[in-house]
Amino acid sequence: MMRRRNLFCYLMVMPAILMVLLLGVYPMLASIRMSFLQYDLLRMRDGTPFVGFKNFQDIFADPRFRMAILNTFLFTIIVISTVIFLGLMIAQLLNMEFRGRGFLRTLILVPWVTPPVVAAMIWMWIFNPERSPINQILRAAGLIQVNIRWLTDASSFGPFSIPMFAVSSVRVWNGLAFVTIMILASLQSIPHELYEAAQIDGAGALARFRYVTLPMVRPVIAILVTLLSLSAMGHFEVNYVMTGGGPRDLTNIVGVLAYQRAFTHYRFDQGAAMTTVILLITATIATFYIRSRFRES
Repeated sequence: MMRRRNLFCYLMVMPAILMVLLLGVYPMLASIRMSFLQYDLLRMRDGTPFVGFKNFQDIFADPRFRMAILNTFLFTIIVISTVIFLGLMIAQLLNMEFRGRGFLRTLILVPWVTPPVVAAMIWMWIFNPERSPINQILRAAGLIQVNIRWLTDASSFGPFSIPMFAVSSVRVWNGLAFVTIMILASLQSIPHELYEAAQIDGAGALARFRYVTLPMVRPVIAILVTLLSLSAMGHFEVNYVMTGGGPRDLTNIVGVLAYQRAFTHYRFDQGAAMTTVILLITATIATFYIRSRFRES
């Protein structure tokens, strides 16, 4: 009986496993293999000989790739820090009792159900210098005299730039609902007795947030940071649709550069090498998180 039950369970999960192997594992292994070959579509008559780590040496010698790596980490840090902070604050608000709370909880889901490409197109209109409602509000308030070129301003402040903050804000908007819902679920699982005991001990609102709320939601925040890091490192659609990596590669992250190298310059070997670097980075992040969870348990 137990053997039949196990066989039935295996048969039920087999379609999902096959889909993961076919659409996830196989393309990943094929990309890793391609990164060690000379896979230049303009030189296919020479075949695809094995070149070892030459593709990795070439991309790390490329200043555009080094800048894309820096932009990717910068993009990840901006998005994660902002979305976690805003999600924590909004979740605190939605956890309170007030009229219209259900409507706001439903409204917060809108960015989550909006496809990233659609969101990018909408925000491209919002960031249009001549028609931007943000510029109109700032001009009406007397804060600016010249329209801000949100997506085309090529000036930079070290590694920071206005286009980088613009595309990061769209990614924050798109992922804020998921973070808020996860933190809200964690807040609702905190026993009210803890807050009552802290209040009896004389703890104010800030002290209760620091010594009760944050320790209780820290495991969820750790999961969110890990998931957001994995997602942001391999991010592609928003940056590609809104700026194409420009201006002057200020918003060019590794995912966009790999796509350009493969499908614009037909260097599939270098594009595969770039995605393999991202795979190694995300695998390292996931490994550290899994090890930390095992240590805690």
